[in-house]
Amino acid sequence: MAKRSAPALFALGSIYARQSRWSEAQQTYFRAYAGEPDNADFIFNLAVSLDQLRQSRLAAQYYRMALEVSEAPGARAAAFDRQTTRQRLAELAP
Repeated sequence: MAKRSAPALFALGSIYARQSRWSEAQQTYFRAYAGEPDNADFIFNLAVSLDQLRQSRLAAQYYRMALEVSEAPGARAAAFDRQTTRQRLAELAP
């Protein structure tokens, strides 16, 4: 997939999410993430969509990944709230 299509896919995933079309949002966010695997916001939104689909284990995995990518040296600024993400991870812990 071309990297330049990742932002468009992310935007489409966000439209699906606003419409609570979580399965479609998850698939589209995954495609955006595949195009830009170093984009913490793409990873985070993929986690949210998995969370909404009650796929807790996978959601936790992607929440962790979003935090790791956002905190890596030289990482681009992420829009999601890291503290809220850590709290959600704690809630998902078995």
